[in-house]
Amino acid sequence: MTAGVPGTGIGGLFYLIAALLLPLRGATLKLRGEQVAWPMILRQSRMALLVFLGLWAMGWLIGFILGPVGTAQAAAEAGIASPPQYQSFLRWAALLTGMVTLAFVLLAVQFARLVARLRSG
Repeated sequence: MTAGVPGTGIGGLFYLIAALLLPLRGATLKLRGEQVAWPMILRQSRMALLVFLGLWAMGWLIGFILGPVGTAQAAAEAGIASPPQYQSFLRWAALLTGMVTLAFVLLAVQFARLVARLRSG
């Protein structure tokens, strides 16, 4: 959920996950004997995959540029050598934060759906 990087908010991540899972949905519909628009499904999945790869490349680039600078600055302030295992943190922080937030929102919505069903039934 980094400002300025399109597609990393929970709405964008929801779209990406939904579009990446479309072939599975299409396969289950096909097994039920329903019509499936495979060209549209593959186009949406391909677009989501390219957006995900673009996000990964952006995260890698940001981590490549800012990671050593931030690690070296923090290590210099603490008076220690920079540990290499912390350099990849920035590469995954935005995506991980967005995924955790999305998972929390989806779980909350499912919980609310169950509560609403229990109250109405």
